[in-house]
Amino acid sequence: MVFQQRVGIAILVALVSLTLTLGDASQPVMAQEVAVVDDITAAQGKSGSGGKSEAAKTESAFGAGQAEFDDAVIKRIDADTPEELAAVTTLLESALAKGLNEENKSFAEKMLASVLVQRSQHLVALMQRVRGRRMLQIRDEALEFLRKATKSDESIVEAYLMIAQLNLLPEGNRDEMTEATSKAIELLTDEPVQQSRAYVLRAVAQEDDDKKMADLNSAIEADSTNIEALQARAGLRMQNDDVDGAMADLEKILAIDPGNQVVAQAAVQQLLDAERVDDAVDLISKTLEAKPSEGMYRMRAILYRMQGKEDEAFADLNKALAMQPKDPISLLQRAEIALSRGDIRAAKRDLKSAMGIAPQIADAEQTIVVRVLIAVEEDRMADAINDMKTLVDRDPTSTVRQLQLANLYLRDDRPRQAIETLSAVLDRDPKNASVLRSRADALLSVGEHADAVADYERAAKVADEDSLELPGILNNLAWVLATSPNDELRDGERAVKYGKRAAELTEFKEAHILSTLAAGYAEKGEFEKAIEWSSKAVELGEKDVELGEEAESVQIQQLKEELESYRNNKPWREKQEVEENKVPILSPEDLIDT
Repeated sequence: MVFQQRVGIAILVALVSLTLTLGDASQPVMAQEVAVVDDITAAQGKSGSGGKSEAAKTESAFGAGQAEFDDAVIKRIDADTPEELAAVTTLLESALAKGLNEENKSFAEKMLASVLVQRSQHLVALMQRVRGRRMLQIRDEALEFLRKATKSDESIVEAYLMIAQLNLLPEGNRDEMTEATSKAIELLTDEPVQQSRAYVLRAVAQEDDDKKMADLNSAIEADSTNIEALQARAGLRMQNDDVDGAMADLEKILAIDPGNQVVAQAAVQQLLDAERVDDAVDLISKTLEAKPSEGMYRMRAILYRMQGKEDEAFADLNKALAMQPKDPISLLQRAEIALSRGDIRAAKRDLKSAMGIAPQIADAEQTIVVRVLIAVEEDRMADAINDMKTLVDRDPTSTVRQLQLANLYLRDDRPRQAIETLSAVLDRDPKNASVLRSRADALLSVGEHADAVADYERAAKVADEDSLELPGILNNLAWVLATSPNDELRDGERAVKYGKRAAELTEFKEAHILSTLAAGYAEKGEFEKAIEWSSKAVELGEKDVELGEEAESVQIQQLKEELESYRNNKPWREKQEVEENKVPILSPEDLIDT
């Protein structure tokens, strides 16, 4: 992420500054040079008559290097190519070596510094067209020119800034960078905006976080609108776990530049890493208040979906698409929400629109996910499985994708293939509670209860106490221990223990978990308690049916049958036997176009 690579951010900042400062660095000095030409010519005119004796007087008055200096001044006016600038350099160095009077010496030194900076700029431009060692060799040549420039004119700020920027490249000299930026900072006292940039450059060179923070603070004091400084300080604060401070800096950036999606995305990612989704939503909402944009609406929609706020997400995607109707990403996200609402027609319409706008997204991960979801809703399991296998093949290390593939196999009555897929994941990650639970579920469906119990027990041991997975693991384990036809496997005591814990974790509000607790008591022969908890399960189940939860309405009949069994003092027995679906899965070439 952006803010977790502190040197990388600073280098980016510096390189941005490089392009801003290198373009016309020599122009202020050149203006001074041209302005002085008339004075020099006038001086020459006053002493230009009188033959050899007058020439001798001129040399005595102006110095032995005056002729080269005069020639350099004239050539400097039109000098632009590397060869022309090199010729001016030679003339100025010769003039200074032979000697000039104090006034001309000072001017010649400043002119020489300006020419050397301009020569280094030509080399920097050349660097953009080469790579590897050659680029670094050219960098070193440019640095030599700049070092000479600062010796010729200690006040040439442009040279110090370029020295610092060029040392950002590989094998750069951190000490030289610090020294150059420090000198620039001193010279830029009356130019706070430029001084602020110099502070950011020096911060890059600092190895000590306290010194780095001090420089960034100074940069922001000099120019409170310096986005690079605010961004770098936010990154440093984030590294030091000062999330609130980092967010304050990022909010300042977005106040200055509300449409800065790069910063917004980086800020959101950092907040998500800190599990502060609500704060991320607030940050984007403030940005949208300042400047509505399609990208920000789409980003907030993603966050709303993470919060389970599908309606809010849907509304934001509609706003994003109103601003940019041809955004395939927003269309795909809206298709996913439509599927969650059971509106397959709308989902297919958005998918088709997205594909029409950008046919190249056909193989994009999000597109394939939407196709999978549509195929599942239309009960085209072979199509869904083939698409999911494509995603698994792209990233064989993705546990999430392999879990999804296993679930598709289970839904298509192919538990053996699900077990094979999950076993491969567990070979890599033997303590993954979710995968252990899924394989146990698959083992149950083929009647291998002992192996299922072993997986549930392992899953219960490695699952976090506050994980959403734990209640389901404990419930399923308790159910097998209470209802398995395998006499040696059943254990009423343990069934009640795990069932009660699952009920506690779900605050006794889940009908199927209360049903499991009742089965445990029935296995122990405590039918009064079994009837008590089974009755509560039926009551909760009927309430769920009233609320229109279809999944619960399917289960209500079994809940009533369990209650009747307990009233007859009979424990419940259940052995799932899924008949393996042996119909061959269609090849990808045979997929139905959604």
